Amino acid sequence: MIAFGPMSITLLICAAQGLLLAGLLLRARQNRAANRWLALLIIAVAALMTPYIIGYAGFYEKWPWLSFAPLSYTLAFGPLIYLYTATLVGAAPVRIWPHSVPVAAQFLAYAVVFPLPLATKNWWNGVAHEPFIDPLLDIAALVSIAAYSIAAYRQYRAYRMWLDDNRTDGVDFDPGWIRNFLAALALITLIWAGFLLAKWLDPARDYFDQFPLYVAFSALVLYLGIGGWRNADTAFPQATPAAPPEPLESAAPGRDWAAQGRLWLDRIEGEDLWRDPGLTLAALARILGTNTTYLSRGRGAAAGENFNAIINRHRVIEIQRVLACGDDPRDLLTLAFDAGFNSKASFNRAFLDMAGMSPSQWRLKSQKPQEI
Repeated sequence: MIAFGPMSITLLICAAQGLLLAGLLLRARQNRAANRWLALLIIAVAALMTPYIIGYAGFYEKWPWLSFAPLSYTLAFGPLIYLYTATLVGAAPVRIWPHSVPVAAQFLAYAVVFPLPLATKNWWNGVAHEPFIDPLLDIAALVSIAAYSIAAYRQYRAYRMWLDDNRTDGVDFDPGWIRNFLAALALITLIWAGFLLAKWLDPARDYFDQFPLYVAFSALVLYLGIGGWRNADTAFPQATPAAPPEPLESAAPGRDWAAQGRLWLDRIEGEDLWRDPGLTLAALARILGTNTTYLSRGRGAAAGENFNAIINRHRVIEIQRVLACGDDPRDLLTLAFDAGFNSKASFNRAFLDMAGMSPSQWRLKSQKPQEI
C-alpha cells in the first residue's frame, strides 16, 4: 500500500523545492555555464533522495521491480562541485568529458541490472552489488568529493588573490558564497561518511535508520538552490593570465626591480592615478608603459603589497586628510567616490582594514576637540 507519511513528505517537499530552484538556475542569464553545473548538482542530490522518498512511501513493497533504478549519481558530485567553482571564476577546464567517466560507469552499474528479472536482480545484489560494488561506489564518491573540493577551494583562493592583485573593488566580487558552499558540502560529506561507517559496523541498520542522513541531503539541496539563486546573476570579473613580458625588457638582465617599482609608485602618487575608480592592474600597466608581469614584480619588490592595498591606501589617506580638516561639507560616501572608490562596500572594507576603524568612527575621532 502506498502511503506518504511524514518521512517521505519531508524529503519530497525539499527535493521538489530543490528541483524548482534548479530550474530557475538553468534560466539565469548571468553565469549561464556555471549555473548549469550547479543545477545539475542539485538534480543529482535530489535523485539520490528519490529512492528514499518512494521507499518510505511503500513503493518498493508494492513494486519490487523498481530496485536498481539508476538514480544514484554520487560520482558526479565531485566533478560538478569543481566545474561550478572553476567556471564561475573563469577557470573552466578545456576538456569536460574525462570528469564524466566515473559517473557513467556508476550509471551502468545500475542501468544494466535494472531491466533484469527480479530474481536475477536479487541474486546479483546478494553476491556482488551489496557486498562489493555498493561499498566501492560509496568510498569512491567520498574520495572524489574530497579531491574535487580541494581543487575547487584552490581555484577559489587563486581567484581571491587575483582580485587583490588586479582590482581595487575585489570585496564587491568576493565569492564568499563559494567558500560557504564548499564548507556546507564538507559538512554533509562528513555526516555521510559517519553513516557509512555506522552501516559498516552494524550491517543490521536498514534504510529507515538513514532518514537523518537524507534530511541532511534535503538541507543541502535547499541551501545550494537558495544560495546559488541569490548569486546567480553576480557578474564576477573573469581572471585573466598575466601578459607576457615584452622582448625588449626581458633583454635587460640585472634590473633593479625595487628601484623601478619605486619609480612607478611615485608616479601613481604624484599623478593621482589612484583617483580613477575604474583603475585595474592592466589599465595601470598601460598608463605606465609596461605590462602586468613587470608591474607586479616591481610593485612587490618596492612595496611588498598587492595592487588593491597600494591603490586603496592612497584613497584612505586622502579621505583621512580631508576629514582631519573638519571643514568639508561632503558626506562620507561622496568623499569615497571622489577619492576613487566605486562602491560603499569596497570603501568601508578598505578603510577598516587600513585605519582600524570605520569611516564614521574616524570622522568622530578626527573632529573631536583635542585636550590640551
